[in-house]
Amino acid sequence: MTGIEERLRDALAAKAEAVRDDGRPRRLPAPRERSSGARWWAPLAVAAAILIVVATTVVVTRTVTSPAPAVRPTPDTWAPPVEQVWPGAVHEIPAEGPGGAVFMPDVFVSDRVVVGRGYPKRRPDEIWSYDLDKRTFTRIAQLEKRSPPFGPMVFGDGHLAWASIRGPMKEVWTVPVKGGVPRRIFSDRATVIRDNMVLGIRRMAIADGMVVWSPDDGGVHRAPLKGGKATLIDGTKGYSLVEWPWAGSPRNDNLADDFSRRPVEHLKNVLTGERRDVVPPSGRTSWTDCGVTWCFNGSEAWRRDGTALRKLPGSAHGELSSGRFVRLLQGASGKQAIGMHDLATGRTGLLFQIPTPTTLHLKDGIAWLQRERSTLVINLAAIGR
Repeated sequence: MTGIEERLRDALAAKAEAVRDDGRPRRLPAPRERSSGARWWAPLAVAAAILIVVATTVVVTRTVTSPAPAVRPTPDTWAPPVEQVWPGAVHEIPAEGPGGAVFMPDVFVSDRVVVGRGYPKRRPDEIWSYDLDKRTFTRIAQLEKRSPPFGPMVFGDGHLAWASIRGPMKEVWTVPVKGGVPRRIFSDRATVIRDNMVLGIRRMAIADGMVVWSPDDGGVHRAPLKGGKATLIDGTKGYSLVEWPWAGSPRNDNLADDFSRRPVEHLKNVLTGERRDVVPPSGRTSWTDCGVTWCFNGSEAWRRDGTALRKLPGSAHGELSSGRFVRLLQGASGKQAIGMHDLATGRTGLLFQIPTPTTLHLKDGIAWLQRERSTLVINLAAIGR
């Protein structure tokens, strides 16, 4: 870990330690998570650390070095702010919802409506929508207190779906986006590994009237949106959902700290059987992450077929979001900043300077971070290719 990363970690930790729960609603310190996959400890630890798994931090969680690395460029100036780069996709919304509870965005259900969870007293209690035009919140559902959402929340076919852990069980829940009572459509015993760590749901999607997901221990599963038997899709053992209907192998084993040097090298369309393997550019034998179209290492990006190789305007970390967005560490005049880079267009937007005590939550479809009195939210689907 570099000195910059250590200072960022310490700043986040210091802010978290300063928070005391006296029962009054307030803005939360940004939670930390090691990867985009959901991970949980056994029930006692889950109850003690209920917010730690909500989002992905900008702290570097892995570094993959190519045998012939390119020189990482240091820009003379930082990228322009994200509001200037993608004005139609960037919005400032209240950090607090009804009753002063913290509002944590999860997914855009249209270009003008974002859905998220309300956190009174640090525990998700309700699902709300926020209308960017009307500037109002609407309650969608009351959450089951014993099964609060963990990991991703997704939208499709007029429904929301999310995963949860209740005791030794992993579950999948749905509710109509127009409102209603949440319905549990899947429940199964979760896998427990070393130190009583409980494996949950890694990635989800809704398509063709089905909820599809990959648990942390692999495979692509599906169940009818309105309830029914869940099944493992044939031929997906050892694969994990990347972007429906594509599944990839191998994936980085975040839980065992054993990161693959060639993640998602093999890609399979689980509906048609089509396969696409990575063809890296000459001299590149490893990378940080690959999606359906794009791959990257710390300093370069290229298409899955090995074309369009180019240097990145900084140092990229983490996993791909929406198949094309990465976190980027940039330096200028001896200072450091965090930005979001679009591999498809080559554009970068500045998010914040280090050591600002905040966290970038970069997930499929959405990115957001808390500011002093508001939340900056980015609709990734609204960014043109």
